[in-house]
Amino acid sequence: MKISKRSFVGLISAATLVRPALAADKIVGGTLGGQAPLWPFYIGAHKGLFAADNLDVEINFAQSGAAITQQLTAGSLNVVLSVGITDPIHAIDKGAPLALVRIIGNVPPYVLIGKAGLKSIADLKGKIVSVGAASDPTTLYFERMAAANGLKQGEYETRSAGVAAARFAALQAGVVDAAMVLPPLNFRAVQAGFVTLGLAADYVKDLPFTGMAVYKPWAAANTMLVKRLLAATDSCVAWFSNGAHRQEAIDLLVAIAHAKAADAGASYDLLRRIAYFEPTSDVSRRKLQNLIDVERNAARVSGALTPERLVMPGVTTLTD
Repeated sequence: MKISKRSFVGLISAATLVRPALAADKIVGGTLGGQAPLWPFYIGAHKGLFAADNLDVEINFAQSGAAITQQLTAGSLNVVLSVGITDPIHAIDKGAPLALVRIIGNVPPYVLIGKAGLKSIADLKGKIVSVGAASDPTTLYFERMAAANGLKQGEYETRSAGVAAARFAALQAGVVDAAMVLPPLNFRAVQAGFVTLGLAADYVKDLPFTGMAVYKPWAAANTMLVKRLLAATDSCVAWFSNGAHRQEAIDLLVAIAHAKAADAGASYDLLRRIAYFEPTSDVSRRKLQNLIDVERNAARVSGALTPERLVMPGVTTLTD
């Protein structure tokens, strides 16, 4: 699948924000299309933080994690800036020349919304909940949320409905009683009279959600460039996390990603509240092992996979 390149309104190349004596170092990056989860990279390109490190980061978009991971595996991209972290994990397990170099989304930003009249997750006993496929992380997230509220499997019914928009549509149609969705759908749901029952991030703190992955042959030949990208990403996350930048960040998302101002503001507050963005490029060995264990229990990765196999020696710092 070919990745389409999208030009943002008012896009200013990171290389043009600051004009160093030498041309900025080019990095061909990719990611999934999106709004709030890509905030650090919008900040990097439009607030001069990439240019400050003499980086010109090209951002290409794809519609699925599988598609963007395939392009990275083929060497068409140098780096995937943000992707569901299990996609590169599966590829690496199968021998793809990739490596994880950073966690981006530290916790899942999913929100469980329900019909008016429901008061808590415990009220879903005997109800129908819309999640992703059986192998989709939303199913695991909801099961943890349900168990923490005294619900056992069999006391509720789950129904697969693909992406978050389809799950919200099922709730709107009255086919299900609750649904796992992503911002900004949860905000629109509340405005339409539905209720918020819980945040996945309050129940799932040990499984990273998205990560940054590199094409290993390129990264091996450009180790210092990868390290500069990681340092710049750390700076972008720190900029976002500074509450003094709230309005500026909201304005940026509205201008660049065409978000509604109200959705952008609510998304900013939610992502900060759940500490969504991982603040540093250090990678937790324990959290990677947790992911491996989940995927191994579901028979989606081999028994030989280890955190050390997932990361890039000389670039990634594994902690704990």
